[in-house]
Amino acid sequence: MFRIVSHSILSFILPEYSYEPIAFTTTNLLFFIIDASYFIYFFGKGQTIGMMMAKIKLCRTDGTHHIGYKKGAIRLIGMGISEAAIGLGFLWILIDKNRQGWHDKIAGTYVVAE
Repeated sequence: MFRIVSHSILSFILPEYSYEPIAFTTTNLLFFIIDASYFIYFFGKGQTIGMMMAKIKLCRTDGTHHIGYKKGAIRLIGMGISEAAIGLGFLWILIDKNRQGWHDKIAGTYVVAE
């Protein structure tokens, strides 16, 4: 949801860059920085806005909350790996006894009910 809203707003504000490769790359970099900042910040705090609505949160494997920004960044990188493997890292949640995706295993986190 956040990506859709932020990208829609920025796409409306920023001029069309379809024919300027350097500017297009700059726009993509801006989108990447906004996305990464959002997820690292909220993962570090334990919940994204969507997770708040779903009443779930992140915790460390030792059960402590607020996983921190470093683990939040690692989890975001892990999500990229889970997605790059044709989504298998996310589907892994369905067969894992601890219900962890690859990104959770990489970061040492769990998703728990609030």
